[in-house]
Amino acid sequence: MAASILAITSTFLSISTSGQAFTPSNNADSFSQRPISSMGRHRQTRSPILFSSQLGNDSVDKREGGPSFSDSAFFRSISTLDQVNGDDDDDHDDDSYTYEKNRIRNMEKEIELLSQLDPNHPINYIDSHIEDDIQEHMTKMEEATLEELSALWHGQQGAINEHKLRFYESRLQDVQGSLDGPVALEHYGSCLDLIHEHCSVDSPGTAQSNGRLEEVDFDKLDLGKWIEPAHHLANLLAKTDRLAESKAWTEEILAEKPWHVGALSMMRIVCLRLNDEEAAMKWAVKGLPGLSPQSRTWRSEWVQENMDLAKEKLAELQKDLTDKIVAKIEISVRTTSSVMTEGMIVFDDSAWQ
Repeated sequence: MAASILAITSTFLSISTSGQAFTPSNNADSFSQRPISSMGRHRQTRSPILFSSQLGNDSVDKREGGPSFSDSAFFRSISTLDQVNGDDDDDHDDDSYTYEKNRIRNMEKEIELLSQLDPNHPINYIDSHIEDDIQEHMTKMEEATLEELSALWHGQQGAINEHKLRFYESRLQDVQGSLDGPVALEHYGSCLDLIHEHCSVDSPGTAQSNGRLEEVDFDKLDLGKWIEPAHHLANLLAKTDRLAESKAWTEEILAEKPWHVGALSMMRIVCLRLNDEEAAMKWAVKGLPGLSPQSRTWRSEWVQENMDLAKEKLAELQKDLTDKIVAKIEISVRTTSSVMTEGMIVFDDSAWQ
């Protein structure tokens, strides 16, 4: 039995070390190579996706017409490993890696949304050759996609935490003057507490700000767990003229998500305010290209490049989860083998006597 289990898991050991991400079944890689003019004319309406991003809930809610991620190759593979391990996916004492699974699902959704920013994506086609109509349609689709990305990022840690963050964001307009003011300092502390609590490498973290300014050790944070509190904090720091700190936070955000459109825009603005025109130009070039006919090829390349980066992140998450499950199976196999061996020894002793 132990040998058969190890034989089954050997396939997944090779998967976990390959560095290749499993991605949901779609045409995201194929359409980007085809020009709009070659795709024909047809009418396609958009049905926005409603994501359930609570990491404590393994369900995936979506409106009719949204992509399905539960049947991706990776999760079919993980389901097989769960069965080998004797786990029931709906009834786990320790949530059986629910957090990791949902983080992977979120990244899968993120890749799909990134693909929709490509001018060649099917949602951007309309039954018209009039450039003004095409431009208007693409602009609407861009706004909807960016709104869905923002909702995905805000909801990474569930509805209650998203509500807290949006409350802080709504109060940003009340912050005036320097960060030393009571309103600004309270705002800063509350936001930093969210980051420490949910983005600590040694999760779960604890609130540490204690209502005061502090130097943050970015090595102890994993902003990929929840990116938006850091983005909001960077906005707060910029508004209170703490530009160097705002830039440092934004650099960390972009190291985690180079396609974060809001952070790219923030970086350009902060560099301009720091009178660093060369850096501002560099970040402007890295931003999401426009939708004019002259920019569409560049925009398609931008989308493909950032989808590739997102898939690398996805592969890392998938490898981490696969390694954890395989390690758990190996422990189970060793325990089972030990028990069987002890039983055989007792049996032999009894027979001898």
